[in-house]
This record gives sequence, C-alpha cells and structure tokens, in this order.
Amino acid sequence: MTGNGSSPIQRHRSPFAIVLVPFAVLLMLMEEYVWRGLKALMARLGQLPIVARVEAKIAALPPFWAAVVFILPGLTVLPFKLAALWAIAQGHFLLGILVLIVAKLVATALVARLYTLCKPALMTVSWFVRVHDWVAGAKAWAHAKLESWGAWRLIHRTAILVRLKMHAVAKRWKGWFA
Repeated sequence: MTGNGSSPIQRHRSPFAIVLVPFAVLLMLMEEYVWRGLKALMARLGQLPIVARVEAKIAALPPFWAAVVFILPGLTVLPFKLAALWAIAQGHFLLGILVLIVAKLVATALVARLYTLCKPALMTVSWFVRVHDWVAGAKAWAHAKLESWGAWRLIHRTAILVRLKMHAVAKRWKGWFA
C-alpha cells in the first residue's frame, strides 16, 4: 500500500486493462446469467422423450463427430447473421438487431447444451483440451482481474440482489395463480 491508501497496481492500471474491463464485465455477466439460464432451459427441454433420445445419441458420439456436432450451431447461425446485416444495410436496423440477438441466443443455448453433452468425448482430443485449458485459464485470469475492481464487485452484488428479488416476486406470483 502507498500513503494514499491505494496499491501501486490500482494507481497504475494500464490503458489496456481500462479498455478491456468494461467488455470483460459484460462478458462475465452474460456468461453468469445468460449462459447458465440457457443451459438450464436446454436441460429442461432435454427431459422431453424425443429430445432425450437425440441427446443420448449425441453424448455417445466418438470424438470427431462430437466436434462436428459441437461446431454446427456456430455454422448454422451464419446465414442468420448475414440476413441481419442485409436487413440493417437495407435500413431495417431494429429487425436486423432482433434477428442477430435471437440467432445468437439460440446458437448460445445449443452450444451450452452441446458442450455438456460432448465434453467427455471432446476432452479426448488434444487440440480441444489445449483450447479448453487456454480458455479456462483466460477466464480465471479475467475473473481475478474483475474481482480486483470495486466496480465489478458492486455490479456483481447488485445483480445477485436483483436476481434474488426476482425469484421472490416470481414465487409470490406463482402462489397467486396456483
């Protein structure tokens, strides 16, 4: 600590970190809430008999085919992204943004579920393990950086409180309509 109560790291943040932190905060919030929510939604869909049968076949795929299946949502969303760009270029900004958001949410939901289903097979592929470990390391580094910022801790606590409030309200509403 220095005489003014802040550490040298806090006083001399790099411009790189200052620019990346807001982006990282958004990414981490998205991961925490959107990814988890979509993953839970897809798990519920997985309880439907026909979906459960398809998921069982996906989970049993050998590593190569698991990789192909895992990559598919990213490829299938491409035409929708192009359609969104075309709509924006034609002056239909809101439609383009809406298509882009819906396509991204659907692709993210599929990737979240496919990751869960394909991970055991994919973890036998050396390049996937390297990429997975690199991403996990980058994520741990980003979380550590964010945890060192007071603004992140405040946003994170606020988000948790809002989520708890929403759950309490939803519980009350359920009781009213039950």
